[in-house]
Amino acid sequence: MKRIYFFLILVVLTSHNIIAGGSGGLTFLKLETNARSAAMGGTGTALFHEPSIVHYNPAGIGDMSFSEIQLMHTSWIQDMSLQYGSGVIPIGRAALGFSLYNSAIEGIEVRTRPGPAESEFTARNFGAGLTFAYRISPSFRAGVTGKFLYEKLYVDEASGYGFDFGLQYRSTTPGLYFGFSILNIGTMNDLRDEPTDLPLTYRVGSSYELPFIVQDMAIRLAVDALQYSGDDKLHLMFGGEFGYSETLFARIGLQTGIDARSVTAGLGIHHGAFKLDYAYIPLQSDLGTAHTISIGVLFR
Repeated sequence: MKRIYFFLILVVLTSHNIIAGGSGGLTFLKLETNARSAAMGGTGTALFHEPSIVHYNPAGIGDMSFSEIQLMHTSWIQDMSLQYGSGVIPIGRAALGFSLYNSAIEGIEVRTRPGPAESEFTARNFGAGLTFAYRISPSFRAGVTGKFLYEKLYVDEASGYGFDFGLQYRSTTPGLYFGFSILNIGTMNDLRDEPTDLPLTYRVGSSYELPFIVQDMAIRLAVDALQYSGDDKLHLMFGGEFGYSETLFARIGLQTGIDARSVTAGLGIHHGAFKLDYAYIPLQSDLGTAHTISIGVLFR
């Protein structure tokens, strides 16, 4: 049994460094939850108008005027996968959102003695969140998310809760937005002997849509600064999006301060009520690539 947990600890520590750096458990809370943000280097604190943005800043849905459902799937390294579903319902000057996380690392081998593996199991994490966002004024939006969290490693289970808080500000400069959020404030029950620390996260960011004189063309830029509690390293994310007629999109991003991750890229097609986005995330040190796909449906 000790060998099993020693192996699991190595997996988790490796995932911390590659996925997002910093300390704390429940690393699925550090991954991107939509292909647009993933392609734009992980930015999202000052982006808005899609339900999955609550993962970065719960204030981001405060100005939505239509309902939307979004589903995402990410294939990561070490046979890790993440599924994320989110939705939003506008209610006057407010909006109600929901989110569901499911992550798994499959094929973990069980060995209590030398030789072939005796069996395999899947390590799982689950989360469910409810978000309330409110448009305080034409310039300010605020939001809060409450989350239930669950993890299972072999035969041991733990559960807990978390809260996210966020603000967004629309500048007097057309197209310029700012955002700030504190994520994953909470606690977990003990997993066997020790509780898992949530990855308490501080984010600040900005987005800007450049004035563009060519009809139907749009260029959006975003930058985020992120820091985990207990980690002195500052993570910077940069992203750009080129859009044609709000239908075809090309995206590129850059991440700094995160082991094995740097450049990201992606494409998007939005037509009518349907949205399809893809992100390509190459990893360094011969770790392969990660792929993210998002599908959205709007209800106008």
